[in-house]
Amino acid sequence: MKKITIITTIYLGLTALFCTQAQAHFPWINVDNYSPDTGDSAHITIGWGHRYPLGGFLKMADLENIAMVGPDGGKEPVSSVSDLEFQPENNFSKPGSYLIVAKRKTGFYTKTTQGGKRQSKEGLKNVIKCSRSQMCMKAIINVGDGQGKVDSKVGHPLEIIPLANPAELKAGDYLPVQVLLHGKPYNDKIFATYMGFSTEKDVFAYTSKTDRQGKGRIRILQPGVWMIKVEHQQPYPDQDVCDVESFIATLTLEVK
Repeated sequence: MKKITIITTIYLGLTALFCTQAQAHFPWINVDNYSPDTGDSAHITIGWGHRYPLGGFLKMADLENIAMVGPDGGKEPVSSVSDLEFQPENNFSKPGSYLIVAKRKTGFYTKTTQGGKRQSKEGLKNVIKCSRSQMCMKAIINVGDGQGKVDSKVGHPLEIIPLANPAELKAGDYLPVQVLLHGKPYNDKIFATYMGFSTEKDVFAYTSKTDRQGKGRIRILQPGVWMIKVEHQQPYPDQDVCDVESFIATLTLEVK
């Protein structure tokens, strides 16, 4: 019995250590209207969980930054109007394509046999796993009749760059994207789903993969609001401090 208990403990520890980041919470940007008129504004929330679009919300205190990128490439501030709601400080002054971009505060999380701690594993005992997470988000808004390029690079550590404007797509088309990790092409899986597809945990409607140039395609299975997600995990540079560093990027958009 004692031997079985030891083996079970080791198995559970290894399972926790090597489980994929797909089991972690992830954030995304919600927008009340992805195609407002000129002069309008946008009401924004930051979703948080496993079940898009269900789950919790992030507050301004949870974010490292949030901003709006205009058609000319310039950044404008986005402020909180309540605990959970955000709004650009300026209304959409002209037609065109805008990006809402945000980054969750980077931080450590260490799981121990006594519970989780929001810190590195330094000084802790009975550590199961430590991770440092960087999570970034984008959303595309098309204002008025204007359509434009949406492929601006904002410098996120893991970044999804749409190579076509979703306003130009319809159901059955493919959305081309490029994924960059630290500014370099990232070759791995892309996950995508649309609002209403499923309420199950970590379930996506479509899975694709990027090539060596970091380019891939998402098929738009039906009209609606879509969320695209990419993730990456690598060993943390100093194993005495933490085990892994994880990166998550999401992109939300609407295809009519």
